[in-house]
Amino acid sequence: MHYIKLLRPPEVEEGRAKGSRQPSLKIVLAITTDLGDAYLSPRDPIPLSVIGAYVEKKDGRERLVPVSLPLILPHGTISQDAPKWQAGMRVLKFSVALPLQPLKTVQIRPFSPQLTALSTGDICAAKQGLIMAAYSDVTQPGGLLAPSVCFRSLRLPVAGQLLQFEEDIGDSIARHIWDGGVVTVSLLADMCLESSGRTGRNILPAVRSILTDSSQGPLNILEIGCGIGVLGIGLARTLSLRHNAGTTRVLMTDLPEAEEKARANIARQIGAQGAGLVDLDFEPLDWEDGKNGVFGEKVQSRSWNLVVVSDCTYNTDTLLPLVKTFSAIRRHSASQSLGDNRPVETKIFLATKPRHSSERAFFKLMSDDGWITKEQAALPLPMLDGEQQSVELYLFEKMQS
Repeated sequence: MHYIKLLRPPEVEEGRAKGSRQPSLKIVLAITTDLGDAYLSPRDPIPLSVIGAYVEKKDGRERLVPVSLPLILPHGTISQDAPKWQAGMRVLKFSVALPLQPLKTVQIRPFSPQLTALSTGDICAAKQGLIMAAYSDVTQPGGLLAPSVCFRSLRLPVAGQLLQFEEDIGDSIARHIWDGGVVTVSLLADMCLESSGRTGRNILPAVRSILTDSSQGPLNILEIGCGIGVLGIGLARTLSLRHNAGTTRVLMTDLPEAEEKARANIARQIGAQGAGLVDLDFEPLDWEDGKNGVFGEKVQSRSWNLVVVSDCTYNTDTLLPLVKTFSAIRRHSASQSLGDNRPVETKIFLATKPRHSSERAFFKLMSDDGWITKEQAALPLPMLDGEQQSVELYLFEKMQS
């Protein structure tokens, strides 16, 4: 999959359109892979759409009204031609004319819906490579500082429900959305929501049973290495739209520097349908502490049915602490539930998009530590250029001694 990445905040410029006093919006972007390590090189140029949204008040209520923004050519005239991304590009700069109404947000996406990742269903059923749109708030001249973040949006398989995440503007790999989390969340939405298709139900029945079987009692889910929060928040939002979500808890963990962005994305869920039905929180966790069973208060407060992790096996230096942290969490959960009618048997759900053969060392470390694969699958990830990729999914359980 590829992503439209804003390289700087959209900038409002006064009076750029010829014969008009209306301001324009300058946009600088690239279309790259999730890590920004390769630029999209399409066979044919890909036209882009720029769609703004302004706030309209009616009957005491506010709603966002979309409006298409026309391109401004270098000599200042307005054209209906779309800006185009083509092979060999590293950056695309252009300006679009702004409407009379002050815009609240702007969306930049492929002109063709068939090339755009608009919903979780699009990603699960993709027959070709897709591009994910970028959204940004628009700061009017004389207003606050330009936004340092943009956000992504995907429709869930429930009418009117969106999943949104913010990430930093720029082309670094930190504080950004990654393929593994996006694909896995899309699959979980497909598998858990009644109105969805059957992809997840077919390929990962044991995972689906863990997430949807309310007869097993309260469900506690711990995410390791959450990054900006795509997997944990997406899972929480998906489960919140189910009728039995009231007992679900999702705790995301990562290094302290991840907390600001993770909490910002947790805050974005406030007010969404069902958001209050799942207890969603964050706590710092360093695997160097975790491997020795040293956890924060929130991790220690309960036993964990499922540990989820996405895109965390790329760094071979951290694989052993990661595996040892899994085992320490399992021991903690077993001790917490000692004496219960149904003692907790912690399972690990891992999603990874393999990027290098060295990552396979993870599976040997898991085996050496007594973990066995209960279920596995691979979800294709078509690309608009280059070889098709995939996201691999594994459910592990501890070998009984």
